[in-house]
Amino acid sequence: MLRIEYFDKERFMRQLSASHGSVLLHLDNGKTCDLKKGHYRTLHAADDGHCPQKRGFDLTVTDPADVTGFLRYMLEAGRTERVAG
Repeated sequence: MLRIEYFDKERFMRQLSASHGSVLLHLDNGKTCDLKKGHYRTLHAADDGHCPQKRGFDLTVTDPADVTGFLRYMLEAGRTERVAG
């Protein structure tokens, strides 16, 4: 499981599109949504004032090859947030 603390919509959506397997978003109610199957709106809905950048969210990728891309996203988004903040 990956913990996303900094959310950059544009970069995240590019990484999501580039992923080979499913990308599962773990919701607070214990359910999961597969963001690759169009459930990315759930992620956008969480950004309507609740500010996922501050509380973060958990993801699981089903294809191990996708981990590297999301780790790169996490490093770059965090670096951009610290510079902008």
